[in-house]
Amino acid sequence: MLLDVGKFCSWVEGDLNGLVEELQEVTGRSSDWEAFAWERSLPKLSQLLASSQLEGFHLSLGHQGSVSLEYRLPSSASWCDAVLLGHGADFPVALILELKEWDISLDAAGPSESLIRRKGRLELHPSDQVRGYAEYCRNFHSTILTEGAQVAGCTFFTTSGDAAVYCEPPHEELVAQYPVFTAAPVDLEEAFPDYVNNLLEAPDVAFAEAFERGRYVQNRAFVEQIAEKIKDPASTQFVLLDEQRAGFELAMDAISGILHDLDDGKKSVVLIEGPPGSGKSVLAAHLWAALVQSHSVAGNVVLVTTSGCQRTNWEHLFEQSARSSGGRGVVMPANRFNPGLSPKWVNEQREGGLVVDVASWRENIELFARVQGQRRLTESRFDVSIVDEAHALIDPTAPGAEGVPPSGWTMHAGPQAWHIIDQSRVSIFLLDSDQSYRDNETTTTASIERWAAEFGAPLDDAHRISLAGQQFRCGGSTEYVAWAEALLRGDSPSEADCAWRKQASNPRAPFEFEIHSSPHELEEALRHRQASTDRLRLVAAYGRPWVTKKCANPHSLPADEMDFNITLPGEEPWARIWNFAPDSDYTLFIQAPPGSVMHDDPLSEVGCPYVVRGFDYDYLGLLWLNDLVWRTDGWRCMSEHIFESAWPRTKAAAKKEARQGVVGPAHEQLMQRLMRGYRILLTRAIKGLHVWFEDDETRAHVEGYLKSQKSE
Repeated sequence: MLLDVGKFCSWVEGDLNGLVEELQEVTGRSSDWEAFAWERSLPKLSQLLASSQLEGFHLSLGHQGSVSLEYRLPSSASWCDAVLLGHGADFPVALILELKEWDISLDAAGPSESLIRRKGRLELHPSDQVRGYAEYCRNFHSTILTEGAQVAGCTFFTTSGDAAVYCEPPHEELVAQYPVFTAAPVDLEEAFPDYVNNLLEAPDVAFAEAFERGRYVQNRAFVEQIAEKIKDPASTQFVLLDEQRAGFELAMDAISGILHDLDDGKKSVVLIEGPPGSGKSVLAAHLWAALVQSHSVAGNVVLVTTSGCQRTNWEHLFEQSARSSGGRGVVMPANRFNPGLSPKWVNEQREGGLVVDVASWRENIELFARVQGQRRLTESRFDVSIVDEAHALIDPTAPGAEGVPPSGWTMHAGPQAWHIIDQSRVSIFLLDSDQSYRDNETTTTASIERWAAEFGAPLDDAHRISLAGQQFRCGGSTEYVAWAEALLRGDSPSEADCAWRKQASNPRAPFEFEIHSSPHELEEALRHRQASTDRLRLVAAYGRPWVTKKCANPHSLPADEMDFNITLPGEEPWARIWNFAPDSDYTLFIQAPPGSVMHDDPLSEVGCPYVVRGFDYDYLGLLWLNDLVWRTDGWRCMSEHIFESAWPRTKAAAKKEARQGVVGPAHEQLMQRLMRGYRILLTRAIKGLHVWFEDDETRAHVEGYLKSQKSE
């Protein structure tokens, strides 16, 4: 919704309830909490903008079809609270306003420019949040790029009169670029008006309207700069090893031929399959970099992610490569391929008497297009979409997918992979079906093949690439991966070859695998490795509930309140928390940035399969808990020890079978998912894996498996 400032202020003063109702209608946010938030914040924003000099400027408070008050950046999951639009001395100007109704009285300066200490924990500095929005606009907003517009931004603390700690070192340079203002009279009456007047000189209706219609377009110079960094051999985050180079060359040869032969209006789909450690993620990064610089690609090339954990990690890596928070703009969450359907829209159609269900997803899309006049994203908007971990894409039409939590995806829109193909000229899916872990990870190679054929892009041999036999984790040992998979299958120990295992009698073997008698002993062994690397982590399957999930500062808890509190006879308690991820920012665990607890101690938290999937570390310490145990002649999943929240449907069905005294398909599926989780954890380490078993019989079984080494 685009308003001039004068009308906005008058509306707030004369009919605040009417404005709130209009925003609820336009944005689709109708909860009492949203209404209360607007009733508190809008008058304060109005007061900030009340200067008569600003009346003619345009204020963007979201736009038709959005689902929140904030202005949604094109093809992004990020929202700006408000954007002030006009013309400066030489160029159009977009001024981003971030509103913070925070009590900051106890906050303190953080350890780095981008982090602030808020309520006892580290959070992103609001000025860095604004910087991210501004850099995204500069590099990915069509109107900003075509108009050569200036983008600025600031933060307004609506309830505080003193934000000095936010301006202290090490934040002073950041705040100089993206200032903070408070509710103090000097800011309201002098500082903020002066700041705006230095940027904006006159209204610009045409620019304001064009900004509202802006779409996602990549600044080629910017993305090519990132591509150069990724291709740099010194970039250790993206280095291609020998086996991966072969996969990369194979993929590029196929994709280059496809792009060369692709006619206008045609689509192509490429499927790249590989086991854990075959380098799919780093291959995805190099494919992105190569295609950005390819003469065959003129439009947008995006890397598509399938989970919040994966997204925040990729955003961090691209931000590092770009040396700019705008680098994260090349990362596109799979949820953003939704053509616009929302639960609210579905309910509205049902209230009108229409049948709208998941099975009719194709009809739902066409109905939405007719009602709205267009889809939110136009067909073939992206030249190339590269989907990492495509096995985690949501397909609500898959058998048994009914009742699965949507994870931010409107299930009535149908399969995510279908929409990615629909909105891309070339779609590249990298996957390993055996790594599907959550209940809603329902996309298979067969379903991708089916949708590709529907779009006239059949997957023949030229469009299928296998990375089988390639391995860069686990000491490069495909033999170890085969051993781990044989272990999980329950094969006879006599069939297991352990020549891969590094020991005193076999020092040149590629991979280290050690079993320890306690968590303390396991941690001590990893501490010795810490002298040579900080790339080591503790991991476990969900054999403990996440009781600290909503705790603001879980590291400060006493041992008996932590997620892991393990006491063995004769030993002190050993305690840890699950991976701490405020605001779902898993980079704190995965990347351990300066200022985080994990940076100071990489063994201070325990990561789950969901967090570490797709990433790798030199050494891992695995806590093998009582969720998966060996009993006499086979593996057993112990549902009373499984606390994975991503399996609600599978667990509920398995418990129902247990009450009926049967071992049915739900139990088998629960076992399969649990096995996949352990397969992920067993194949994340590059140099070595250290394991503690909670269950004695399980430990004895794995020890016996190791003693079957054929080379002895």
